[in-house]
Amino acid sequence: MTSPENAEEMAAAYARGQDAGRIEQRLQGHDEHLRRINGSIDSMTQALRSLTEEIRANASLFSATAISNRRDTSERDRIAAVRLEEAGIAETQRTVRWTAWQRWFAVVGAIVLVVNFGLGLYLAFSR
Repeated sequence: MTSPENAEEMAAAYARGQDAGRIEQRLQGHDEHLRRINGSIDSMTQALRSLTEEIRANASLFSATAISNRRDTSERDRIAAVRLEEAGIAETQRTVRWTAWQRWFAVVGAIVLVVNFGLGLYLAFSR
């Protein structure tokens, strides 16, 4: 059989084996934990890349919209200025300044018209 020294050595070897097994098991647990951490870091990196691309796309869309609005605003201002100028030209073409003799002629004609109307009413109702 085994001697007491040999039994102690075997017990010590057994304890070392158990300790080594526990250490190996703990190391495997740590390895699994690190793999999970690396996997979650990879998924977070992918999510950040996706968000970055989405933000870039939205920023370029916003920039294009702002440029388009600025261009539309300047175009509308230019069109409004042209229309105001055209309206001013049309107004000056429509506005007719009467000379002094034309005004006197119009006033005298209006007075004659009113007198004739009054005379017509007088003659119509006096009979």
